[in-house]
Amino acid sequence: MPKPILTHSYCADFYADHGYQFLKTLSQTHTIPDNLVIFSVMHSYEGSLPYINVLAELADKLVFIPKDATLGATPGLLTTISTIPHCHVVSPQNNKAYLRNPAHCEAMIRQYIDAETPFLILDHGGYFSYAISHICETFQEQCIGITELTANGLQKYLDKPLSKPLVSVSHLSIKMPADFEASECIVHYSDQILREEFGLKINNSGFLKTGVIGAGNLGRGVIKHLKAKGITNIHVADFDPRKLTQFPRDGIKACSINHLVEHCNMLFCCTGNQSITPEMIDNLSQPMFISTVTSADDELHLPDLLANGVLTEVHSNALTKEYKNKQGHSVYLLAGGESANTPFKTGMGDPTLYLFEAAHMLAGLKLLDNPHQFKRGIQALSEKDEMMIAEQWLKHFYHYI
Repeated sequence: MPKPILTHSYCADFYADHGYQFLKTLSQTHTIPDNLVIFSVMHSYEGSLPYINVLAELADKLVFIPKDATLGATPGLLTTISTIPHCHVVSPQNNKAYLRNPAHCEAMIRQYIDAETPFLILDHGGYFSYAISHICETFQEQCIGITELTANGLQKYLDKPLSKPLVSVSHLSIKMPADFEASECIVHYSDQILREEFGLKINNSGFLKTGVIGAGNLGRGVIKHLKAKGITNIHVADFDPRKLTQFPRDGIKACSINHLVEHCNMLFCCTGNQSITPEMIDNLSQPMFISTVTSADDELHLPDLLANGVLTEVHSNALTKEYKNKQGHSVYLLAGGESANTPFKTGMGDPTLYLFEAAHMLAGLKLLDNPHQFKRGIQALSEKDEMMIAEQWLKHFYHYI
């Protein structure tokens, strides 16, 4: 077997090899059908290479579908990925929009399978959700099932009739460390973008008033790392007021989303599901800086805002896009509206990412091993499987006894 390609630009692969060996060991405990094709939606991060290699070794073909957000973040990485044996990279395009069309989605799948080929979908962000009913019906004998990594992706599947099992790993407790790691990256790189693009520091309280929309894992992580940067006047809002009851005792202002948008001009949108409405944008009375943990499509429904004239794009570069509302007030989307760590090399340096990759992979392996143990529709990976992953991860990286 050829040596796996674990790095793209780092000097050494000793850290990546640790992750590769962890995922590889986990993958070897399951039976894989012949001629399997895996369709995997994934970020184009260098840190994804160990996982991509393991998936490519499992399948006859691994079809790598790069997420739009990180396509331009690491030029040349897709070329590296395409050199991994059995790995086929879907041509860079607006894959999210392309796969929303069931006919396009079917055509893409048919490029990589024949009439007898079993295939598995490892989704990340609900890319296949719009076409999934059509895919399950069209490939009834071949589609084994779907796994979904993220909460915002799972949301897109909730109202879809599914004739196949979908195993979600979005709400597992072992995802929490990676969510907090992502929160740290998002705060850090938002600060870096503000410095480079506007000459501002994120803790410039004389100019920036900070608000966090969404009090889940990512929102709480963002608040923690904002406080670590000395920011004290933080507002937080959530659709569910129960989630806000933990904050006042720590000196954080709990408020409605409308109040937060009215009083803050540096927003972290952490819901994955339209945190800011068109009416709020129409009523802005000052420039607004926005950083998202998913994308502007999810948090703002940006294509609709542009199509309906709520926002007009006036300027963009590699780090920021500027829009204006109807009143002429600027809305600056850090990282172009994608998760604020996407313009930078991320995903390496902390092994927590291998926890959620292991869960995502294991959900697929369980489907392959015995699809009949799963019912059609949405279900979570079992607590027993989650505990097994946690124990193996602790043993592999931290000598847990």
